[in-house]
Amino acid sequence: MKLDFTTLDVFTAERYQGNPLSIIRVPANLKSSLSQEQKQIIAKEFNLSEIVFLHLPTDPNSVERNIDIFTSYAEVPFAGHPAVGTSFFLLNPPEAGRTIGDENVRTLITKAGPISITPNGEGVKAIIPQNFHRHTKSYTSPLIPGVENPICSIVKGMSFIYVELPDLAMLAKVTAQDGNLESNPYTGCNDLDEGWREGLVGTMYFVDQGLDANGERKYRTRMIASREDPGTGSASSGLGCYLALRNWGHGRRTEKFRFTQGVEMGRRNEIAVEVEVEEGVVKEVLLGGEAVVVMEGSLEI
Repeated sequence: MKLDFTTLDVFTAERYQGNPLSIIRVPANLKSSLSQEQKQIIAKEFNLSEIVFLHLPTDPNSVERNIDIFTSYAEVPFAGHPAVGTSFFLLNPPEAGRTIGDENVRTLITKAGPISITPNGEGVKAIIPQNFHRHTKSYTSPLIPGVENPICSIVKGMSFIYVELPDLAMLAKVTAQDGNLESNPYTGCNDLDEGWREGLVGTMYFVDQGLDANGERKYRTRMIASREDPGTGSASSGLGCYLALRNWGHGRRTEKFRFTQGVEMGRRNEIAVEVEVEEGVVKEVLLGGEAVVVMEGSLEI
């Protein structure tokens, strides 16, 4: 069995920046032939933050595409940079000599739910599935003793500790060990609320950079789980929800955020998040960004 793939750098318009994503196209007649074990082995071989298996439909006019998202260790129900990267891959018209692109697609179907996608200037915008939840327990980071930091989930199975730091100098000093849950006193999923104790738990560090000319709230961030991730859409979406609720006064309002991640790794990501809040409840989360194709090829199974 041979499958075609395309690798893009996501949350950037510049090759070799952003967060790499490989999208593996699975023809409809091969879907049942590709096992979960094979998908996991392929993900481990790519060794990226995530890869996507894009299932091609039997009906070429379908406006939906089913995707499976894998890290090197497990399938995840949702992740932001795969959502944005796959949306860009589908919505941008084919370039000369390539067959990618399907401008009619409007929905990605993930294990966490449907994602509505639209073009947005040079990039794309996705209304992501979300069930934002702030957990009862908090976490004290060794970087800032005595400060309790929130633990939040954007969906069940994707949870993050949010640690606010005072300046970029301290952000630069963060190491993989600081964010590695196996090394921290945090005990992992057992400290999440009942019914939420599964999936990925990472630590996102953030520094407030004020407002830009467009009224977006700017932050510099880093996210570490088993390793540092260049650009994390799910963690950024959850952080946007947490900050929007923290800033919320009353009524209905929309907060716009610009998260710049991966600078310390030499892989700058620009991640746009919009959060609509009403009466203290997150109603809608939009995740946006650009992407650029880096390579294409095929893999043998």
